[in-house]
Amino acid sequence: MSNSSNPIVKYFSEFKVLNTVSKDFWLTNLVQFFEGLAYFSMITVFVLYLTEFCGFNDADATLWVGLYTLFISAFVFAVGSICDIIGIRRTYLIGFIVLITGRLLIGFGPDIANWLNLSIFKASTVEQGSWLVMTGIVVMSFGTAFMSPVIQTSIRRFTPIKARSTGFNVYYLLMNIAAVLANVLIIDFFRAEFGNVQGGYWIINFGTLMVLCGCVTTRFINENNYAEPSEREANQNAPQRRPLQLFAEVWKESAFRKLLLFLLLTLGVRIVFTLQFLVMPSYYVRTMYDDFSIGAINGINPCIIVSGLILLIPVLGRFTTVSLMIVGMSISALSLLFMAVPIEWYFCVPGIETRSQAYLFAIVAQILVFAFGELLFSPRFSEYVARVAPKDKVASYMALAPLPMFIAKPINGIVGGLLVANFCYDGICAKMDTDHISFFESPEFMWTIYFILAVISPIAIILTRKTITSEKLEGEDSTNSQEPTQKSDTAQATEEPANA
Repeated sequence: MSNSSNPIVKYFSEFKVLNTVSKDFWLTNLVQFFEGLAYFSMITVFVLYLTEFCGFNDADATLWVGLYTLFISAFVFAVGSICDIIGIRRTYLIGFIVLITGRLLIGFGPDIANWLNLSIFKASTVEQGSWLVMTGIVVMSFGTAFMSPVIQTSIRRFTPIKARSTGFNVYYLLMNIAAVLANVLIIDFFRAEFGNVQGGYWIINFGTLMVLCGCVTTRFINENNYAEPSEREANQNAPQRRPLQLFAEVWKESAFRKLLLFLLLTLGVRIVFTLQFLVMPSYYVRTMYDDFSIGAINGINPCIIVSGLILLIPVLGRFTTVSLMIVGMSISALSLLFMAVPIEWYFCVPGIETRSQAYLFAIVAQILVFAFGELLFSPRFSEYVARVAPKDKVASYMALAPLPMFIAKPINGIVGGLLVANFCYDGICAKMDTDHISFFESPEFMWTIYFILAVISPIAIILTRKTITSEKLEGEDSTNSQEPTQKSDTAQATEEPANA
């Protein structure tokens, strides 16, 4: 095979077109990089921070982290048209001010309560600190909701049409690189340097500093530097539409209602995507040890995603979209089997002699298999949504379609808190060491419940495949998948960062 026909060489050659982009494109990616460092470093330890530093119980901590992600989704639809009305720079400024305010309340809420030592409604200092933190979560989610649409608008505006597909690939790659650095370097550094409890405090406030750097960077962006003059004219002449008006318009279309049904059927496997930050941190430190390297273990997933994006995108293009989604969902769901089987079974594996070694093997195996399934499912899922949308309403579909998926986060916020409190509570490790625990009282039974919820999605979609999927996509091949590539990349960038 010659270099000209080699798909890998061809993939890398696409990055040459980035010579045509302006500095504003790179400044936008720098803003996303700073925001990504802040988000991924926080979300991984958020549950532990709320329980260990802020005095939340297990159920409340997972619930509020789940509500945080739900609030982001809800607020996105409320602020979706703001950027078109007031411009990119003003939207950045408002979003960052709100975001920084919320993060300051979360980071310093307990300290403020201790400093003021007020007796508000006869509440204790701990309760007052919790109220400030919960207020900060709501405010921070509103500020975070500003980030996604304005950054995506900036990427599109500052990228020429011929470089747009590659531009969104760069955006997605840098977002996952930020996730790797946040987990492997930032989280483990602060936890090792300041301890588990104080480490979470410094991780949260380091993220606030990164957000502030992103805010400063936006002041150097020229929002009028359109890469395509035709888009400048279209933007100036386009009628303003509000989110509710837009939703009412697309809801009348049968294709959109069919898409919503498809999204609802993916909720089971979407719950698995939320485990990484809602349940896994508590599971790690309670089944292994307090100073378990949470950052390093969570860095495995984005590393695989980054590598897979570089190496497998040209190969995956040869397979149909729907088939890859089903295979990816199935693999992601089946990955939970590694954690659902009785932990004693792993003692049959050569080299595994202790319970900690068995748990570590199960954890790593689950992450590796799940990441491969995610690599197959997530990018093609975005491509599917973009393809089934009418040509004149792709953005509308991509703005509204993720809503049902985010339902999985508050669901797992409630379910996860109850399951952790009953099957992975603080002190369960010592109880397991004395063998005074049955399978139905163990963390493995918790994962069995999650496994059952997860496998419902691929089974349901297989059974309803002909009803809810597009016939065109069912019969597609790689030769038919070139035209929508740009839409796919744009759609992929609209997803929440790194499995959030």
